[in-house]
Amino acid sequence: MPTDPVIIWSADLQSVDVQPIISSGMIYVLAGNGTLWALDEVTGKTIWKSQMAGRTFQTSTPACDGERIYAATDSGDLAAFDVRTGRVIWTRHLTENRFECPVTYSDERIYLGESIAYGKKLKRYFSFDPDGNECWNVTRVTSGYLWDGACVVGDFAVWGDNDGVLLSVNRTDGIVVDVLDLKDESRIGFAKEDAGRIRSSVSWKDGYIYTSSEYSLDIGYAWKIGFNETTGLFENDGWGTAVGFSTSTPAVYNGRVYLGVGEHGQTGELACLDDSSGDVIWSYQLDGGVKSSPALSVAGERVCICFVTAKVNTSAYCLEDTGTEGRMVWSFNPPDKGYAVGSVAISGGSVYFGTDNGILYCLSDGVGCEEREAE
Repeated sequence: MPTDPVIIWSADLQSVDVQPIISSGMIYVLAGNGTLWALDEVTGKTIWKSQMAGRTFQTSTPACDGERIYAATDSGDLAAFDVRTGRVIWTRHLTENRFECPVTYSDERIYLGESIAYGKKLKRYFSFDPDGNECWNVTRVTSGYLWDGACVVGDFAVWGDNDGVLLSVNRTDGIVVDVLDLKDESRIGFAKEDAGRIRSSVSWKDGYIYTSSEYSLDIGYAWKIGFNETTGLFENDGWGTAVGFSTSTPAVYNGRVYLGVGEHGQTGELACLDDSSGDVIWSYQLDGGVKSSPALSVAGERVCICFVTAKVNTSAYCLEDTGTEGRMVWSFNPPDKGYAVGSVAISGGSVYFGTDNGILYCLSDGVGCEEREAE
């Protein structure tokens, strides 16, 4: 993590509302109009770009397997691209319901679900192989999937939905193994009547699933739920902690859980919870909601957390977890005064993030700034 960041380079790509993906010295970014960009990580130079069918607002973060980039758009398309050339390997038009959740890639399988568009009805969560063949889809009456990326645990894929329900699915055949409603007190002793919607991805660590939910501007929860990776069943073990509105995927490290709190245009915070109890250890108050998921940088015993605020004239922040509080290391207000909702990426001592004004930034310790127009 840089200690005194400046803009090393920036690139004008059109609206950027997803996290940059970094692989083998390249940065891949899906822009608002459906253009998939590949940039050199060090220089910001455009290596290639490829156009997908897209409207104006892309919220589905692509995935990379090292050889291919998989990207989905709000036009309902899923496509695979060669990471070196941008050549379209295959493309599928799958839905009129749009895609708004991250693409997950794990062990030769791709996962993503239809969005919350058009309300509660039959919607699908798909699994494809790397060649674009559909392996299965789980079709349910649901409000859909907004930022509900899947997590693969052993033989199971786990994800949440906009109705506050977690699903465990056999990743080979797509059979639903378990369904957990976060309001169901018969299943978990820490269920909440106002659990609300899951609008974050699922993370996993040492026998537990982690996610967040939101019910209103003031009410939302962080969740830790036992999960048996042998049977695929959710267990009555864990906690649900009231933190406030959250769409942030928890990051779990060294006995602590970090996540963002706060809606668009509202005040927010970055919260640090005790992994064993769910108690809040500290929270850092901010003038904007933190909808993005925190990115961690660990050097020895030093843990730093990087994120952006969901507001116009956004800022990126780096906090250090001192043990008892979050200490500001730096904040950075980009010159384009844009809005940010996507998470940051960290690689090689640099921080990368974009704004809805279309600017992708590379921040690092150093001098100078090189600004690049989209090529």
